[in-house]
Amino acid sequence: MSLHPMTEFPRLRPLQLFADETAQVIIAYDPQGFTEPIGLDIRLAPLLLLCDGQHSLSELPALLLHRFGQRWSADDLADIIHRLDEWLLLDSPRFATLAARQMVEFRAATVRPAAHAGVSYPDEPEALRQRLDAILAHTPDCPLGAARLEQLVGVVAPHIDLRVGERAYAPAYRLIERLAATLPDGEPVTFVVLGTSHYGGDGLFVASRKDYATPLGALPCDREFLDRLEIRLGASISADDTPHRQEHAIEFQAVFLRHIFDRHLEAGRPVRMVPILCTSLHELYAADEACRERTQAEYRAFIEALQATLAEQTHRTLLLVGGDLAHVGPKFGDRFDAQTRAAELERADTELLDYVATGDSAAVLDHIARDEDVRRVCGFPPLMAYLDALAAFGPTEGQVLHYEQWQERPTRSAVTYGAAAAWRSV
Repeated sequence: MSLHPMTEFPRLRPLQLFADETAQVIIAYDPQGFTEPIGLDIRLAPLLLLCDGQHSLSELPALLLHRFGQRWSADDLADIIHRLDEWLLLDSPRFATLAARQMVEFRAATVRPAAHAGVSYPDEPEALRQRLDAILAHTPDCPLGAARLEQLVGVVAPHIDLRVGERAYAPAYRLIERLAATLPDGEPVTFVVLGTSHYGGDGLFVASRKDYATPLGALPCDREFLDRLEIRLGASISADDTPHRQEHAIEFQAVFLRHIFDRHLEAGRPVRMVPILCTSLHELYAADEACRERTQAEYRAFIEALQATLAEQTHRTLLLVGGDLAHVGPKFGDRFDAQTRAAELERADTELLDYVATGDSAAVLDHIARDEDVRRVCGFPPLMAYLDALAAFGPTEGQVLHYEQWQERPTRSAVTYGAAAAWRSV
């Protein structure tokens, strides 16, 4: 069997592998969404481990025998590698061709598909409405009084899977739901949504001009706002929006917003979103002075442009964050069981959320830099941008609405997240 030279040194793509020992299979999940989840015989686990691009196909039989006691013929392994390539699980020319085609199609589209519908939330409209209403029911009353609700300018929500974080989503979106009920008929609303980019991007901030599809209908993009923002920047941050393709951080917010404003949109109210992904901001405290100053300059330019664009808005505009907090435990590279650090995590996360509530971005940066983000706070970039952008609304106050930890016992790991709000001081 003839294999491409790259396949002679097989390299598995960055997949998430989950072992189901009861079914004796390994589920290969593609976080980039190029392939559907696929089940593999659990006996292939050692081979998958060795598919790192460092071992040739001819070396694999001896390595599997000596390291794992598995006896495979060269022909059998060549057949398996060929099948893995056919299934698009390998970093190979076959996969590169497919990925390039899908990226071209995504860039040309005017609507971003709902990438996680049917997995993280129902893809059938009525089932989704019922699910979202059940989530909102966790917070039956509005978390803020009428005076603060009237002055609401910012909301922080998580982006953890809706099947896990419903008690944190509830107060954030109950607040927005109550706000929607108070708006005059026909008044436009724009949400500038800042979300964590788990897929990087070219630059610190990556926007999209696409409408976001949901099972309830699309949530339109406020392209006029984005036009003015990019004019002020003197550069485009939406030219390559491919990091939005599979990213869930903003998609989950779009689903809630579309649900809450469904009847408003159906009645013709202009409800728009400006989706902006935030990549890494760790270089803001880099030891390398040139790197730090370059990042600070790019960050300041964006924040100043965003503040100015927000300040000139003539209709109701709010900032919305989709970001989680800590990621700890073996799943994320730690050697300890996350549950043993639960109290320590809560103390650190509470300190961070207090800074968010008081609008202190400098304290947030210092908090992250102090231990070089040992907790892997993925919401750090959008939270920083959110806090600095709030200055466009004048003096503000804030409040933490929720804090929670999700302990994933099979992996002995944890993700933490919360919710918060900000309003103009009166």
